[in-house]
Amino acid sequence: MENAFPYLLLVCFYGILAWWYGTTEERLFRGRIVVLCIVSFVLFFGLRGFIFYDWNGYYPNFNSFSFATLKTLPFNRWPYEPGFLLLMTSCKSLYNNFHFFVFVCTCINTVLLFRFFCKYSYNVPLSLMVFLCMNGIGLSTDLMRNSISILLFINALEYLEKRRPIPYFLVCLLATSIHYSSILFFPLFFFLHRRISKWIFLCVLIIGNVIFLLHIPVFLQMVSYITNYIDPKLQLKIDIYVRYASGVGFKMDLGFLERLFSGILVFIYYDKLRDIRENANIFINAILLYYITFYAFSEFPIISKRFATLFVFSYWIIWTDLIRCFSLRNNRYLFIAFLTIYCLLKTYSLCNYPFAKYDNLIWGIKSYQERKIIFDKTFDEI
Repeated sequence: MENAFPYLLLVCFYGILAWWYGTTEERLFRGRIVVLCIVSFVLFFGLRGFIFYDWNGYYPNFNSFSFATLKTLPFNRWPYEPGFLLLMTSCKSLYNNFHFFVFVCTCINTVLLFRFFCKYSYNVPLSLMVFLCMNGIGLSTDLMRNSISILLFINALEYLEKRRPIPYFLVCLLATSIHYSSILFFPLFFFLHRRISKWIFLCVLIIGNVIFLLHIPVFLQMVSYITNYIDPKLQLKIDIYVRYASGVGFKMDLGFLERLFSGILVFIYYDKLRDIRENANIFINAILLYYITFYAFSEFPIISKRFATLFVFSYWIIWTDLIRCFSLRNNRYLFIAFLTIYCLLKTYSLCNYPFAKYDNLIWGIKSYQERKIIFDKTFDEI
């Protein structure tokens, strides 16, 4: 509980602000709440110490790379994508301190995230609370490259809506220069805005859950089928791994129930979601892609989570939109209660580890060496 407490406190803080935000329509009052959200977000994540785990790779690379180093290395030996390396080395040339670089990345994320929420969310603090629960803490601490690239993409959605290909593809190109996974965003321009039947959505949801529950290694089976015509020896190795993978992967847990419950609610309120939001197709299709990528790669938990994270932004909007779909006040209150409890439980389960223990530059942080010992000890025990 001690390790997760600061994160739970932050979730509760945004929950209180969400309630406060919903009590008035006054623009100035709401603007002040948004400013409070921004300041607290930057202070919490921008001034963090060595928490969670990706700093374990970023910190040594930050210390060893500079513009001069990059000139001597061939492109294929660069540790990160060119856009991110340019950002990292630029920060280092301004002020050679890893925490300054973290602060700059957090400020970039903050601008992109709040620009998106101010455009698409009817309750910014509420969406921020959902954001923290649904991959937001990970994006804000560990996935430094992914976070910038994903947040760049969601700010390109307005160009997708308006059917403006040039600015859309330019933003996606910038996102790809930060993290190569963003190349998957390019083809979305041609179909993410289209209306898809609710029955197709239901079929995908049912098939995905069957794949998940029966541990069917869909991706490996496809690869095995293809390699059978290329290299029979390689196909034999894949067959062995398929038999192994069929018994491992994700287990039925709170996340499974959440995905099932959310998918059913989206199906039930499919048409109403479209009525309350003009651009609802984008977010409904994105959550469908979230389910497809999560279930199709479920035999590889890490890959499954990484691909699904590209489309997790749909949750940040749809969960808050669902509140407006309930005509009965009691149903709205029940869903808000579910949302709050789930956010707290999910945050606790993600953050209740020694390597997540929070510290901040304002009151002092543990050194890299101290956190490295905690990190190694934690994973040795796991």
